Amino acid sequence: MWLLLSLLSALFLGMYDVAKKGAVNSNAVFPVLFFSTLSAVVCALPAVVLSEVNPLLAHKIHLYVPRMTFSVHLLIIVKSVTVGTSWVLSYFGLKNLPITVASPLRATAPFFTVLGAITLFGERPSVNQWIGIILILAAYVLYSKSSRHDDKNSAQIIWIVFMILAAVTGAISSGFDKYLLQLKAIPPLFVLFWFLFYLSIIYGTIVLIFWYPKRLATTPFRFRPAIFFVGALLVLADMVYMTALSDPQAKLALVSSIRRTNVLISFIGGFLLFREGNIRGKLLPFTGIVAGLVLIMM
Repeated sequence: MWLLLSLLSALFLGMYDVAKKGAVNSNAVFPVLFFSTLSAVVCALPAVVLSEVNPLLAHKIHLYVPRMTFSVHLLIIVKSVTVGTSWVLSYFGLKNLPITVASPLRATAPFFTVLGAITLFGERPSVNQWIGIILILAAYVLYSKSSRHDDKNSAQIIWIVFMILAAVTGAISSGFDKYLLQLKAIPPLFVLFWFLFYLSIIYGTIVLIFWYPKRLATTPFRFRPAIFFVGALLVLADMVYMTALSDPQAKLALVSSIRRTNVLISFIGGFLLFREGNIRGKLLPFTGIVAGLVLIMM
């Protein structure tokens, strides 16, 4: 079940990437981050309200958000800072790069996540699963190389560096997720809601102090419907992902590798909506990703 949930998370994550590109394209980054995170909090809020009003019903339909200690909240704040850093880097990179270039760079996170899963958590995937992971990671490399030629203008190295750093901090966040959900056994909905809540406060503070006073001299902000969809899709993708990772049998190396196959959805969305990339040049890496998924899911 956790493998299937990881695959479902990849689907939602790909749709989230496409919505994110539509929200941030030629738009001010920090207000987009704030309002998309705030919309995610609003989407997750009914579960918290239900837990307070009718905890038995919330338990029955698996939407219970318990009350936790102050020390647990401190751990969630650390996660919020880590995720917030990764998102700032990835949003700026995504704003200035084609989605068909940015998504493969962001998808290098499994390289670092797999390394952490093996060294820190002692995970040992089976032979078939190892072959599947290697196929998927190799496909990412091929995909990234073929995507360099998609954009008519050469991408500035700074935005490529931003996307790589976003991948590294994202991998750190994934390792921290396993620690919170498996080792500390914190419920997924609690982690999801409160990390979004604290993150919205962080981004709101940045908007008020740094962006708002200088808004006339920077890229103007336009509220788009895509911003709400970013929040809604984020809740769906992360809820499914955290539920999968909270399973004691779930391996972070596999969950992370499967989840980053969202690059398939991102590319199709980028091609259809933003006219980026060419399908023929991606057939080989696409085949590698699908073959790797099949081996992992067997």
